[in-house]
Amino acid sequence: MYSRPVLFDQSPTLADEFSLLQGRTKIAVVFDESGKRLAESLLQKAENIPAAALLVSDSTPSQAISEFVASQKMGTQICIVSQWDTAYRIFSLTVDEGASEEEIQTLIVDQKKRFIYCMKCFSTSEIPSNEAAVQCQCGAHLEVGPFFSKVRKGYIGYPFIPVQQRQTVGS
Repeated sequence: MYSRPVLFDQSPTLADEFSLLQGRTKIAVVFDESGKRLAESLLQKAENIPAAALLVSDSTPSQAISEFVASQKMGTQICIVSQWDTAYRIFSLTVDEGASEEEIQTLIVDQKKRFIYCMKCFSTSEIPSNEAAVQCQCGAHLEVGPFFSKVRKGYIGYPFIPVQQRQTVGS
């Protein structure tokens, strides 16, 4: 069964630093204003390889991003340099146009986001990156599971009943 790639906090496409993948014939960089300096640096590194770039903002139509990605030829390395929310949008549109995880590198310039899927109310919500257990919006206490569901777009949250601290009488 095909599992569509999803950008998440442990995604294989995330990179701390860009590296040019061997065998790539072109680089296409999609970036927002916060990633502009890093994108320019990447384009300078790729001086011997043809490159294309697209600056996006919140008002950039999805169709413009899709057309830019679709116009790239086979063998192009797609580089996304932006804040999390913008990167998530660009990543989804890039996958919609047929790119695989092997063709995409993503550099997040702000905090990565982490999501949990509640097995009680079937909703997805953002959680702090270092929490092992959280309370869902429905009130359920959830243990953050080790597995990320690409279908549910979040780590599986397993409901549990919290142990109440015992109060000592007369102390």
